[in-house]
Amino acid sequence: MSKKNQRLLQLLQQSFVQPQLSFSDLPQFRQQLSVGLQEYSSVFNSVFLGAQAATPGMAFLAGYQNTIRCLDSDCPVDQLAAFCVSEKGVKKPWDMASQLTQNAQGYALNGQKGYVMLLPHELDRLYVIAKSDEQLKCVFFSAGIQGLTTTDSLKAPFIEDVPHSGVSFENVLIPESQMMPIDGHKGANKPFRYWEDMHVSLAMMAWMAREAYENGKTLQQFESLTEQMCQLIENFEEQPDYYSAEVFPLLDQSQEILEFHSKLLSESSQKAWQKDRLLLQMGQKIRHLVRAKMAL
Repeated sequence: MSKKNQRLLQLLQQSFVQPQLSFSDLPQFRQQLSVGLQEYSSVFNSVFLGAQAATPGMAFLAGYQNTIRCLDSDCPVDQLAAFCVSEKGVKKPWDMASQLTQNAQGYALNGQKGYVMLLPHELDRLYVIAKSDEQLKCVFFSAGIQGLTTTDSLKAPFIEDVPHSGVSFENVLIPESQMMPIDGHKGANKPFRYWEDMHVSLAMMAWMAREAYENGKTLQQFESLTEQMCQLIENFEEQPDYYSAEVFPLLDQSQEILEFHSKLLSESSQKAWQKDRLLLQMGQKIRHLVRAKMAL
């Protein structure tokens, strides 16, 4: 067994003795997120926190919050953040209507985004992609900023235990210091899918391992999960910025391994998994499109 695999097993066992966290336990989730971000890399922390998730939805939240730290390593460890790109009816980022207009105070943001996690009550910080002089920029600001209002809560056929809402921006004033020094597409929107794929896959596998363990299975019975997690972590450490040819089959294998181990779940966990696995299947379809473009 490799040193990385041993470390991973130790991390899982540390998490297994922690209480499982539901969305109603969000204060404890924040605390564990903060602890993990100060002790582990984002990929190892996805395992640490994913293994404490009570549902696939909370495992997704664990992976997602660690993904945010790939976008901004300075995001405070105790804050919950969301990355806001999607707009209703818009398929290409360059067609989005959200606009940043420069003024004497910095920038004014106007527009709408259709799917923002943790709004309206639990979100601390937003990272928003918007147009500025025909370029895409990424800005960040507090969820309590003046000019931000939430629209109707959105429902999806998966991750129902984590709330999402639409959001509207009306002359939201953003200082120059909160304009991220990156290209909004190449440095944020484009790699975010990769970061999310890796971190959410790890968190989901950690949740699955915890569920199997809670149901009396031994560590040896989910060895394929831990081996796959090690391979994902190693690949990410070698290629942290974007997809490589090697990672596509690894991510597909991860989904297959999750499906195999889902047979060991309890009835209630199996029900939640059958619903929330749709999110991973959607991600797989998008990933295959990216893979095809890279092959051209």
